Amino acid sequence: MSWKRDDALARRKWCGPVERYDLIKEGLIALAVVTALAVMLTTLLGSPRLKGVSFQSWSKANPSGFASTALAELAGTSETATYGPPYNSGASQLQSIGAFSPQKWAGISMPINAPRDLVIEPLSAFAPFDPSLAQALDAWEGASPAQQASWASAAQKAKVVVDGRTVALQGGDSGPVPVLLGGMLTAAQSGALDAQLVNAKGSFYSMDNTKALLFIEDGSHLGQIAAKYALQGNRWGVMNEIGSWPGQPWLWFYTFFYQVPPWSTIGTDIIVIVTVVPIFAILFLVPFIPGLRSLPRALGLYRLAWRSYYRRYGSSKEAGGGDA
Repeated sequence: MSWKRDDALARRKWCGPVERYDLIKEGLIALAVVTALAVMLTTLLGSPRLKGVSFQSWSKANPSGFASTALAELAGTSETATYGPPYNSGASQLQSIGAFSPQKWAGISMPINAPRDLVIEPLSAFAPFDPSLAQALDAWEGASPAQQASWASAAQKAKVVVDGRTVALQGGDSGPVPVLLGGMLTAAQSGALDAQLVNAKGSFYSMDNTKALLFIEDGSHLGQIAAKYALQGNRWGVMNEIGSWPGQPWLWFYTFFYQVPPWSTIGTDIIVIVTVVPIFAILFLVPFIPGLRSLPRALGLYRLAWRSYYRRYGSSKEAGGGDA
């Protein structure tokens, strides 16, 4: 069928018989069926209902892991510190296909300096209430970048030992770093660190959780919870999000590619994106693509849904509506 013929059929006026259709009745039936299915799927496939991960819960469950992550933030070696756009100029998570790199083109739109934003500034808010912490902060701030790097390097090579809310680093000269980590652990276990990192700078009330989420994601605690409840990416995790019953099934098509090779072996988001976007674009533009938009008419599946109509009136041509 030519595109001109296709356009003519799409624009023609319906001249066949018309039947009354009870939209409210059909809508109520559809609502009842979908509700029953949602309840059934929620019961059978619903994700576990767990409390959100906070700095307080994390630091109490795994204080050594929290202190180690805080050290990585301070040293500038965490994933957030080296991520790249949109947070900083790092390149550890910079994705591209040849010269095609939308992430790089977008640039740094949400600048985050991990050592300062995730450690030094929160501690500065608590320092007035702890003289030893204030002294350690002054020592760190007064040191040269080379000295700070030396302390951080020695601290990362040392063994992290946590006793209550005190952090000790066994091995090497780490300067004021143990006191800084102890201050972070104290703030986290008291619940104060959650508010200090969640609040956007200069705003008393804030819904911006970016910094807190990045900090938590840099540690292993969140990944351990995901592994326990089979919520990792290689287990369709994005569809089984905790608390979203029965998950996010509308993401199945996107998540599917992470489960099968070669996408699952490459392991980069941009490969999946450049695969999925064209497919969605074609589906979105189906009504405007000659030939492709005629497939439903050519396949004739609509006659199954309207079989009672065709039993009564025969083909649309016989009913006076032209060739359908």
